[in-house]
Amino acid sequence: MMNGKKSMLLLTIFWIAVIFGSCDNKEEEILIGQQEETTLKEEKNSGESQEAEDIQEETSAIWVDVSGAVKNPGVYKLENGARIFQAIEAAGGFSEDADPQWLNQAAEISDGEKIFVYTKEETQTLKEQGISSEQEKENAEKAEEARININQASLEELQEIPGIGEARAQAIIAYREETGGFGSIEDIQQVSGIKGKTFEKIEPYITVE
Repeated sequence: MMNGKKSMLLLTIFWIAVIFGSCDNKEEEILIGQQEETTLKEEKNSGESQEAEDIQEETSAIWVDVSGAVKNPGVYKLENGARIFQAIEAAGGFSEDADPQWLNQAAEISDGEKIFVYTKEETQTLKEQGISSEQEKENAEKAEEARININQASLEELQEIPGIGEARAQAIIAYREETGGFGSIEDIQQVSGIKGKTFEKIEPYITVE
């Protein structure tokens, strides 16, 4: 009888141990699973963060091809918003025979742009062919935009023209109202007091278009 009770007790203890052992294993498995899940999330977040940084770096950079009269021609990576002078610096600077005046070094560069630096000999040939530098073209465009339209300008605007005071400005307005306007800038010489040297002085500052 005692042996039977002892056997039952041992069997009960065995099953209790099995049950608790199983619970411990399950808890351990859950903890391991949670740790793995946390690790995966951290790796995912880290990967996404790195990807975002790579995209940001890519969009904040531009590539430019610098060639011609520079010390180290080639393709260079610059920050977005970089200027031509920075691209020249990246290429080692101008060579001795370069003509820096042919470029607007303050101009902003766009991605994929090609910058060619001419030599002084090349720019001289271009000038002889009637081709202007980018800087000269830009200055000419600004001067053209700054011209005052004598067919549309107000009394005050006409007085901004060198050599034109209030009396002459009124005479210009009276003439264009009487004749219907100026067909060319030379027609302004029909206005009293605007001939010869006066016309030569104001010619660069006026337009009829």
